[in-house]
Order: sequence, then structure tokens, then C-alpha cells
Amino acid sequence: MIRVQGRTVRYGELWLDEPPPADPGVDVLVYRYRSTPIADAHSSPLHSLRTDLTPPDPAILARFDETCRRQIRRAGREDSLEYEQLAEPGTDLEAFADFYDVFARQKGLWLADRHWLTRAAEALQLALSRVVRGGETLVWHAHLLAGDSAQLAHSASWFRDAADGDHRSLVARANRWLHWQDMLAFKAAGVLHYDWGGMFADESTAERAGINRFKRTFGGAPVLAYECSVPVTLRGRVWLTVRTALRRDAQRPRSEASAA
Repeated sequence: MIRVQGRTVRYGELWLDEPPPADPGVDVLVYRYRSTPIADAHSSPLHSLRTDLTPPDPAILARFDETCRRQIRRAGREDSLEYEQLAEPGTDLEAFADFYDVFARQKGLWLADRHWLTRAAEALQLALSRVVRGGETLVWHAHLLAGDSAQLAHSASWFRDAADGDHRSLVARANRWLHWQDMLAFKAAGVLHYDWGGMFADESTAERAGINRFKRTFGGAPVLAYECSVPVTLRGRVWLTVRTALRRDAQRPRSEASAA
């Protein structure tokens, strides 16, 4: 379980059907990507894709679409890439976070949550990996580990020159190749499922549609999961009640809120 200190309460994150400890020592348990909702808890549906890692390697690869397979093979054959999975990610968190922040600024995303990354590493539930070429890191991945599953948490690519089409193509191939190497490494370590870390339900923007389309090229099976929040202490119960009320008020139409 990953313990995270919020501004008001302390949370315990349980991922992918991870069972809670007998004495969690937190105010609220948050079940993320749980396969079933919890009765009497606030639950929200989540969509994702999941790749089964139990078949032979060629059978897993055969589920990828043709373009994806071709780019992975080309990357492994021609691009002189080196794969690194870091055994102790805590020592490399700053390097990953700094790299991710550059990527996030390019894409207009939130910067890396270094507090969460540190807590995940301390819980031994964080795996970092990267692709290096000629001493230059091209892509970083961060995965969340729970039970017999690994879930993609972050993927960051280094596009040093937006106008350099050859470099962008290289990085795109390196990213696909890194996903495949991650799957092979997790499978060798006994992981049975590779979860793609969620899918956008709303594909109205080109960015979201593109991310979903990229993930689908790896042939994962659609899954429906849930996020559930369960109070553990009185403080946690009060906070969840207040949070629910605040969110409900924020979602009310402006005219209705003004008349209240």
C-alpha cells in the first residue's frame, strides 16, 4: 500500500485488487482500478486495456497491430537502443522527474508528483525503465506494481527538436520498443498482467484520441475497473462527506447555485 499525506487527511492507495493491511494507519483507503465496486462506498468507473503476459512471447507480439510490430522490430534491429530497468528506482527518481517535467511542459501536462513517486518507491511498488541511445535517454517509463500486475503510470519521451522528423520517428519507435521490453522484463519476473493505465472515455480532443489509439495498437483487452474511497477514521469519514458536498456543489449549474 502506498501512503500519501494529503493537505487534510492521510490516504492509503491500494491498486489492482491489492488487499488492505490489518492496520493501514491512514484516514482514507483509496482503491484504484479495483475489479469490483465496494458496497456503500463512493465508486467511479475507470476504463483501461490489459495485456495478458502468460502466453508465449510470439503470441503476445502477434496481438500487436502490424505497424506496431514493424516499428518494434526495426528499433531492435537498427536503432542501437539499450534497455535499462532500474532495480532501485529511488536513486533515480530525480532524474526521471526532471526528464518528465520537460516532457510535461512540452505537452501542457501537470509536472511530476515527486511526493507520490517517493512514497511509491518507499512502498517498493514503483518500477522505472528507460531507453538509452549513445548515452542519451530517449524515453522513460514508470510503472506501478501490485500483486501479479504492472500498470503504466507515466511515459515521457524526449523530442529535442520538433522540426527533426527523423529524431521524432526514432523516439516513437523507441517508446514502442520500451513497452515491449517492459512486458518481457515483467513477465520474466512473474508478472501476469500489463495494464495500460487507463483510457480516456472522452476522445473529443486529438491528443486524447491519439493516446487511446496508440495504446490500442498493442492489442490489450478492454477492462472496466473502479476507484473507491473508504473512510478508516472519523477524520476520514468527515473529510469524504465534505469532499462529496464540495464536488456536488461545483457540478451544479450556475443558475441553480445562485438561487440556493
